[in-house]
Amino acid sequence: MITIVTPLPTATAAQLAAHAPSLSVHESCYGTATREGHRESIQGIEIRIVSRNDPGSIYQVQCFFLRRGKYGAPPTVDDTVLFDTTDPHGTYRVMAKPITLSSSTSTGTGSKKPSKSSSPSKTPDPSSEHPREGFLVRILHNGIVLREHGSSHSIEHLAQEDTELFTKATESKKARHMEASSLLVHARANHRWRRETAFFRNLFNLQL
Repeated sequence: MITIVTPLPTATAAQLAAHAPSLSVHESCYGTATREGHRESIQGIEIRIVSRNDPGSIYQVQCFFLRRGKYGAPPTVDDTVLFDTTDPHGTYRVMAKPITLSSSTSTGTGSKKPSKSSSPSKTPDPSSEHPREGFLVRILHNGIVLREHGSSHSIEHLAQEDTELFTKATESKKARHMEASSLLVHARANHRWRRETAFFRNLFNLQL
C-alpha cells in the first residue's frame, strides 16, 4: 500500500498580512537530570505568540522535538506536542519528553575484571550521550502554516524537504495533545487594545 503525504500549504505574504500572529521561540532549559537513579536528557522551550486578530480565531501550535540519528543517520521526531488556542496572545512553556541516557560507566568500588574477548571495542555513538537535535514550532490556521521557527537552519530545511516526517508525527498515536491553558506562562493583557478597538469601531459607526 502506497501512502501519499500532501505537504501543508504555507501562507502567502498577503495571507500573513491579514491575521498571522508573530512567533518567537527560545530554549528555556537543556541538559541532563537524574530521576530515580537514571540519567535523562531534558529540554524545554518557551513559545511567545503575539496576536492582534479578533478573538475566536482558532490556531493550532505544533511543537516537534528531534532526536539525532544513530551513527550519522538523519534525525527523527522523538516527541510531538499539539495544542489549540483561540487567543494565542501570550507565552507557552513546553517540555519535551525526557530521553533516558546510557548508564554511567562506574558501577561502584573495586576494579573491573578485564574482558576475555580480544575483539576491539566499538566506537561509541555520540547520539547516545547527546541525543537531541533541536526543535521546530509551527502555527497553523485552517490547515495553513502561518509561522515556522526551527532551532537551526538545518531543521528548517529538513521541514521543507521531508514533510512526511512531520506529518506522520502529528498523526501518530504518540503525539501529545495538550490544553493551551496548562502551558500558558504569561498572557499579556490585550484587553485594553480590544476596548480601544471596540471604541473606535463604535465611534466610526456612529459617524456613519
